[in-house]
Amino acid sequence: MKPVLRLALLGFALGIAGTGTVMAQPFQDSTASTDAASMKPSHQAPDPQRQIARLSRKLQLTPAQAAKIEPILQNRQQQMQQLRADDTLAPRDRRAKMRSIMQDSNTQLQAVLTDNQKQQYQQMEQQAMQRRQDKKSSTDDDSDKQ
Repeated sequence: MKPVLRLALLGFALGIAGTGTVMAQPFQDSTASTDAASMKPSHQAPDPQRQIARLSRKLQLTPAQAAKIEPILQNRQQQMQQLRADDTLAPRDRRAKMRSIMQDSNTQLQAVLTDNQKQQYQQMEQQAMQRRQDKKSSTDDDSDKQ
């Protein structure tokens, strides 16, 4: 397998894993003051092309499947960007809408997959969720020590 494809698929997994972090943090505008709260890193959405490459490698997508999934991922990215740019929403409402967008796009994506691919995709999501929880608990442990 080409290293570029591996990196692309890893990027998708990290993007999924990072979604929980994004949902837990309020949107940070680039014009915000330089206080400690604005020093948090902002989330950059994963590129749909890289996500397709990663999914193609991990799930052995056919070209037809990849062609159907690409607009789903592009639409999700566009919706998320619009949501992040909407500074009128409360953080709780933004997180709820992000979850809804993710669930909708995952439902659409899974409709394109075979049963075997769906199982693999669900395993990938569970692993990403576990990594997020592990990261959160290690972050919580670090803050408890301070």
